[in-house]
Amino acid sequence: MAIRCSFCGRNYDVTLFEFGNTIKCECGHEIGFQHREITEELEDEKIQEIKRFADKIAFLIVSTDYPKIDIEIEKEKFRDRLTELFPDKAYLYELIYEPRFQRLKEQFGG
Repeated sequence: MAIRCSFCGRNYDVTLFEFGNTIKCECGHEIGFQHREITEELEDEKIQEIKRFADKIAFLIVSTDYPKIDIEIEKEKFRDRLTELFPDKAYLYELIYEPRFQRLKEQFGG
């Protein structure tokens, strides 16, 4: 199997790569290789963790007498975890999750 440099197109044999290591192409760019199944599996785990965290907060708002301050603390933990797992997508908290939690709070009087 060959790994292609995305800049110059030169091919390198996959056996040159050890997981997590990179090689320097003749064009000067570094090339890395990660096993796709492992990467996709880890990504799925992170997504599932975010879903569980959001569902937990929604449940606390809708179905419990959990104090408002504690819900705010859980939301802050969720925002921090989302930023930790997906730093380039941290803006999604304010775009997706905060409005969702606010709607639930208004709808269910939490």
